[in-house]
Amino acid sequence: MQHLSKSIVVLLLTATASLSVCAQYKPMNINAGKDTDKPMNKGMDMGMSEEMKDMQAQVIQKYLLQRDELSDQIRDEQDAAKKQALMAEQLQLIKEHEELKRTMKKKMMEKHHQKMMGNKSMKM
Repeated sequence: MQHLSKSIVVLLLTATASLSVCAQYKPMNINAGKDTDKPMNKGMDMGMSEEMKDMQAQVIQKYLLQRDELSDQIRDEQDAAKKQALMAEQLQLIKEHEELKRTMKKKMMEKHHQKMMGNKSMKM
């Protein structure tokens, strides 16, 4: 019984000490020193017009709707062969979309590289 009471006292003291340490902890502000008025994706649009942004959003929306429609069909399909065919169709859609994204990113990076190399040659 004496060991039990000592264990309880030690446990309570440890808990009290850890609570006081946690109460003193202040998380670091990760935005300290940054200009928080700037939009997060300032450099991401690379000068896209509103019309181009709308077109891009429509393409993404079309893809998402097609993918989700195929997911619904896959979930509802009872025939294993048809389900497999739908899954293959969905996989092909995803692959095509990912390839399109890679191509667009590559073009964007090339454009950025050319812009940076043009600025560099002007400074020299």
